[in-house]
Amino acid sequence: MRGQAYTLEGVLAAIVVVTATVYGLSAVDTGPFQTGAQQRTAALETRASDTLSLAAETGALHNATACYSVGTPTLNGNQTGSSTAFESMLNRSFDRQGEQYNLYFSYWDSDSSARQTALVSQESDENVVERPADAAVATETVTLTDNMPARIGDCSGTGPSLSAVDGYFAPDAEPDSIVYNVVEVRLVVW
Repeated sequence: MRGQAYTLEGVLAAIVVVTATVYGLSAVDTGPFQTGAQQRTAALETRASDTLSLAAETGALHNATACYSVGTPTLNGNQTGSSTAFESMLNRSFDRQGEQYNLYFSYWDSDSSARQTALVSQESDENVVERPADAAVATETVTLTDNMPARIGDCSGTGPSLSAVDGYFAPDAEPDSIVYNVVEVRLVVW
């Protein structure tokens, strides 16, 4: 009888020790055990996400999407001057730290019944840099409406509404709706 009591006591003690170990390990921060590349990617992802969120909240992202026109990207990574508030944000967040990025606008094209993607952060396709596997990616969605004014010139002036502009990069996805198109802005940083 005493042997059984000691055995039961030992089994319960083992269960308590294993439970405490599992609980203790789940409370430990494993961040310091990440590699330097993983930590850098996580930090870049946070900065990219914060930059897009701030740009969306201030309206800079709306203005940047309204300023783009066919064959003329307004966001070219210019480090000396910026034509939009969003480009200034990108310059402060990434260019000055020597990081590279590609910015894409993805939109619905009703003619082809598919989403189209345009690279808008480079002057031409020859400058496109393939992103490494550990690049950070952040996205934000911008809803464009029919009566939203297009941005002209250096993107500070306003022009006619998007529905009246010829050559705007994204077509009116639903002509019978007030929504002109929904643009997904994807920022890839490395």
